[in-house]
Amino acid sequence: MFSIIGMINSYLGYINMNVRLKSLVYTVLGSVGDFYLLYVAYRFFSNGFWPQGVLFVLAFLVLGYLAYLNLIYYITKKNSKLDFTPWLEKTLHLKPRQVPTEGNNSRRPQPGFVQTNGLFNNEKVLPAEISSTLQEQHALQQIVQQLAAQNYLKLDYGGIDDNQILRTAKAGQTFATLNQPIALPYYELQHQGEKLFLVGGVNQMEKKVLGQIKTVGLMPVAAASQRYQLFAATATVQGGPIKFAGRSSVMVEQRPYTVKLQLAYRSKTEPKH
Repeated sequence: MFSIIGMINSYLGYINMNVRLKSLVYTVLGSVGDFYLLYVAYRFFSNGFWPQGVLFVLAFLVLGYLAYLNLIYYITKKNSKLDFTPWLEKTLHLKPRQVPTEGNNSRRPQPGFVQTNGLFNNEKVLPAEISSTLQEQHALQQIVQQLAAQNYLKLDYGGIDDNQILRTAKAGQTFATLNQPIALPYYELQHQGEKLFLVGGVNQMEKKVLGQIKTVGLMPVAAASQRYQLFAATATVQGGPIKFAGRSSVMVEQRPYTVKLQLAYRSKTEPKH
C-alpha cells in the first residue's frame, strides 16, 4: 500500500503544478494511507492483539485529524474551527514575533526604491500596461540576479524567515522575494516602427528589451503616441517567487518578476517650457 503511494508521489514530482494544488494531492494520498492503518488495526483485533490494535486506531485518529485540517486549509484557504493550535498558543502563552507588514517601518527599504527618471507633474503621469514574451521575462530575471549580485537589491522576502511566516502569517497571505517595488537603474522608451518598447537594465551598455507597451492609461499606445509625447517616468521591478504558510511548513511558489511602468505625457500641441 505505502509503496504504491510512494510511487504516485515520485511521479507527481515530475508534474509542474500549483504548489497549493500539489499539497492538496499529497494530503489526499496521506488520507488514503491513513485508512490503511485502520485496516491493520482491524487485523490485530481479529487475531486477538487488542493493545496493538488500539494503538493503530489512535494513530489513525491523530493522522486523520491532521489530514482533515490540511484538507480544510487547502480547499477553503481558512483554518478549521476544530483547529486546536490557537487554543494551544493561548494556553502556553506563545507569542510569536509579529511579521512586518506593508506600512511597517521595520521592513528594510531597498536601495533602488526611490529612484525616478526625473521629476514630473503627478497629474500628467499615467500607468502603462506592458506585454512581455518569455524571452523578455527571462531577460528581466537575469537583470534582477545581476542587481542582487551587486547588492542593489536583496532577494530575501523582506528579511522575514520561514519560522516567522509559518507561525504568524494569515491564511492566504503571501510574501514575495521582492517585498516592495525596486526601480531599475536604467530604463528608456524605444520606438520600433509604430510599436513602443521598454528597454532597461543594469546600465545603458547592458540594456535589454523588457516588453512592449500596449496601453497608456485607458488609451491604446498607438492613439496615445499620436496625441502626446511620451516619456518614461518610473520603471520598477516587483514580484518574483512567493512564500506562504502551509499546515506544517513554508511553501514556495515560482512566479515571474514583472515591471510596473509609469509614463509622463505632454500634448504635442502644448508649448515646451
